[in-house]
Amino acid sequence: MNQFLFFFLIFFFFFSLFAKLSLSDPRATEAALVCTNRTASTTERQTFISNYLAVMDAVTPLIVQQRFAAVVNGTGDTKVFGYGECMKDLDQSDCNVCFAQCKTQILRCLPFQLVTRGGRLFYDGCYLRYDDYNFFSESLSEGDRTVCNTSDAASSNQTVFRDYVLQLVRNLSVEAPKNDGFFVGSVSRGNVSVYGLAQCWELVNKSACESCLANAVSRIRSCLPKEEGRALNAGCYLRYSTEKFYYNSTAPPVIGNRVKKDAEPLRWEARFKIVLGTAEGLAYLHEESKLRIIHRDIKLSNVLLDEDLIPKIADFGLARLFPEDKTHISTAVAGTLVWNHYEVDKLCEAVDPIIEDNFLKEASRLLKIGLLCVQAYAEMRPSMSTVVQMLTDDAHEIPQPTQPPFLNSSSTEVSQNIASETYNSQPESYTQCSGNSMTQSMIEPR
Repeated sequence: MNQFLFFFLIFFFFFSLFAKLSLSDPRATEAALVCTNRTASTTERQTFISNYLAVMDAVTPLIVQQRFAAVVNGTGDTKVFGYGECMKDLDQSDCNVCFAQCKTQILRCLPFQLVTRGGRLFYDGCYLRYDDYNFFSESLSEGDRTVCNTSDAASSNQTVFRDYVLQLVRNLSVEAPKNDGFFVGSVSRGNVSVYGLAQCWELVNKSACESCLANAVSRIRSCLPKEEGRALNAGCYLRYSTEKFYYNSTAPPVIGNRVKKDAEPLRWEARFKIVLGTAEGLAYLHEESKLRIIHRDIKLSNVLLDEDLIPKIADFGLARLFPEDKTHISTAVAGTLVWNHYEVDKLCEAVDPIIEDNFLKEASRLLKIGLLCVQAYAEMRPSMSTVVQMLTDDAHEIPQPTQPPFLNSSSTEVSQNIASETYNSQPESYTQCSGNSMTQSMIEPR
């Protein structure tokens, strides 16, 4: 699988100098998924799918650039409108992570399998919608939802709690339209604290924002006395909670949200835990998930760590769930690998010198597995489940890797040192170079 061409970068990262950890809270928690029951006709299927893919591909870079995106592609009945936006208190990194995951999960509306004409996905940190009509300035719709927590607030006085929540959400609905469509706040008295956030989407004007949030306030009342509630409208988002969930500004503080840059280097046990967790995550995406997800951009910054150093694969900005008739994906291989060390039986010299001597053999073993993952032909690369077995079972035999395809930074030519007689591959899987320096790989999970 093409992910393996990037998977080696993860290994290389964990063996190089200091590990820069990334702890964050993109609030990529699903609030509601709403799918329409309209589907494209048989004659419109392929065109609609193509327009959908074009819209989703165009939305991501706009989110990175300006934190919201409105895109239209196609004509007539197969035209697709797409919109996405992040909550304004998130920093750009968290915005990217939330939106990338949101983009992957909206595929549960089955735009490929059923060619569903519309869907919207509310996350607590971002929002994504596609449809077959222009909804960009829409504030209310039939698809609006109210989502309430199942647990009542722990307050001993439910009447006081109810009053505080209503006071808070009313204030948010008044202040947000006057402050670029966004406002956060809280009410705290005694042992009762309530936090809230209101946001109108960028293309909704002030009057529509006011009416949208007024409607949200009237509907969120139904959640009381639950400890948390959300009103999810076509043009706005309103949430209250007994726990603080937002940042106080549009630039969250670095300390507390990200690990300091001068953090202590990771010990071997922690590095191995991260490598194994990442491999298990990819194995799940490739072989166990109901949706066959191809990430296509596995790299160091896309592996987030929680406080216990448990890795989470993030940034699905390039990810796609491929239609059944889609059999190939493309990827480029770039950079300098540690292959020369392996050839002279000195792979341990590529290992971070900070790693204790007792673990050099284990570290070299992982690098060798990494080399297997970047072999030129997909058929020769191990599946992710096999990689997990290699990592967890010391008795598992590791085959000798063959030389990966190198791309020289000053040339677009693939290295010609690969012994072609070693391989017996199908023509579709053969590594070839074009003006874009691309490799073609079969999409069978690896």
